[in-house]
Amino acid sequence: MQIEEFTLERIQSLYENLVEFNLSDSGVHPYSLKELLTPEQLLGLHDVELGYGWTNGGVELRDTIACLYKDRDRDNVMVTNGSAEANFILVMTLLEPGDEMVLFVPNYLQIRGWAKALGVTVKEIVLREELGWLPDLDEVRAAVTPKTKLISLCNPNNPTGSLLPRATMDALVEIAREHDVYLHTDEIYKGSELDTDESISFADLYEKAVVTAGLSKAMALPGLRLGWLVGPAREIYGTWQRKDYTSITTGALSEHIANIVLQPAKRAEILTRSRRLLRENRAFLTSWIEAHNNLFSYLPPKAGGMAFVRYNRDINSSVLVDRVREQKSVMLVPGDVYGLDGYIRIGIGAQKHHLEAGLGRLADFMRE
Repeated sequence: MQIEEFTLERIQSLYENLVEFNLSDSGVHPYSLKELLTPEQLLGLHDVELGYGWTNGGVELRDTIACLYKDRDRDNVMVTNGSAEANFILVMTLLEPGDEMVLFVPNYLQIRGWAKALGVTVKEIVLREELGWLPDLDEVRAAVTPKTKLISLCNPNNPTGSLLPRATMDALVEIAREHDVYLHTDEIYKGSELDTDESISFADLYEKAVVTAGLSKAMALPGLRLGWLVGPAREIYGTWQRKDYTSITTGALSEHIANIVLQPAKRAEILTRSRRLLRENRAFLTSWIEAHNNLFSYLPPKAGGMAFVRYNRDINSSVLVDRVREQKSVMLVPGDVYGLDGYIRIGIGAQKHHLEAGLGRLADFMRE
């Protein structure tokens, strides 16, 4: 099987641990266990038995996750090793060679790469800056055909930080329902909305919605590698059939901690911390761009741990990012990994002093 290189993940894995200032991450600065848990909860980790658990996720944890959604129970939930595994088994379950899917881009492109490798035709809906990085609904309607099996999007969006208005969400549900297709949304950044309350999940709006989510981004716990799928019970059972061929089960410690942090009060505490950090850093980045408006411009993100920034230089974004890394030890993400040259993705979930120092070096490079 031929599969395209996942360029974003490749360059991050190669270089993000070799620089002084990593501004390529799209999540929020992670917790340590000491910051996250009480002394009693830390002590309780000593009693966690490190055996195999339920291969679809522990019953208690699936019940906890189901409570995040309306009218769902444990049979609507599959627990996975990060949302990446959730995306992987989603494609394996819902798509067959010869199917078509509609994908909104820019996006986290794992699903696109795997679907193409399976022989699925991927039809892209390009989000445009002049539309606020939101979809043109007429383009979506035109893209759906009798062969379409799935519409897939990321909300809040990676890398632009755009957030779908409720009216747009309702319109997308109407399109999916009219054509009886699955509607997948990656909701890993849900809960990091910066100007509004937490948005509703597509799982609460449409009977054939399938949602991937997890603890890596808005919840600032990527090291737990804990994600999940929520969807119709029959399709979730189908993902369980596929998971038996991938990782079998998730880690006992990760599931134990996940069940603690997803309790309502603790989840709210974590998301409050994430929003506070992201709002402070977005304000700093906005003032920094205003001070360097001959070099950079952007639409401030409405959610998530990153900003998609246009730069004013005649240079390929991958070349630019390579040079900034080599000369200034600052790691960024080039826009051309998303098919949008002329942009860079800057993580705003880092500690503020880290962001300030990294942006200072980026400004120095651009002036030089």
